[in-house]
Amino acid sequence: MPTSAPQRRLSIGATYNLRDIGDYPVAGGLRTGWGLLFRSDATRFTATADLTALGLQTVIDLRDAAEVTTVPTGLDALVPTVRRRPLDSRSLLSAVSVDAPDPLGDLYATLLRQRGPQLAAIVADLARPGALPALVHCAAGKDRTGVVIALVLSAIGVTDDVVTADYALTSNYLTAGFFAALPAESGAVDPVNASLHNARPESMAAMLHVLAVEFGGARAYLARHGVPVEAIDHLRTALTQ
Repeated sequence: MPTSAPQRRLSIGATYNLRDIGDYPVAGGLRTGWGLLFRSDATRFTATADLTALGLQTVIDLRDAAEVTTVPTGLDALVPTVRRRPLDSRSLLSAVSVDAPDPLGDLYATLLRQRGPQLAAIVADLARPGALPALVHCAAGKDRTGVVIALVLSAIGVTDDVVTADYALTSNYLTAGFFAALPAESGAVDPVNASLHNARPESMAAMLHVLAVEFGGARAYLARHGVPVEAIDHLRTALTQ
């Protein structure tokens, strides 16, 4: 755990978008704890004191094999458990019109509909006893990571407005220069199409609407795809300790 005052965005490694999801209100008067769950883009980490201070026990890497080879993070040597959970979003673009009013909202809804088992396995990883503190990351920490973190927060009782606000923070940190520097192998939605680089709260709100209307909410969605209710409750307890 960091010894300094908790901060939302962390300057560790060469990350643009490494954030702590602590101090968010949870139903029942609870709040998520600092230093328990982090979200990030991919970068090269070294055994710095700052990284060691995070005390990571688990890393969930949402990138595919080509991405991992192109940008190795070095976390395998620094964290007890690194799990590869490829969450392919770029292949789903064919089902989404980039000219639609909200292509990212459509993409995230498509991820929910077509990647249920993969998303459930990721949340189950985080719900394992001893899994926290944990880091979830992809290439940019925006789309794949955004959907996973939204599912987690929603499942433990964080309200939609807070979930969307957390997602939208990404727009403060990912610059045009960041996307221009992404390698061709990056699984980011589209490193060239600037219309897909934003992180508008409306896009996440659209996904959460589909989650509620089509699946009965995050808890029901995860249970439907094999995550025991007890595991979700354990994750809520672990994240609000």
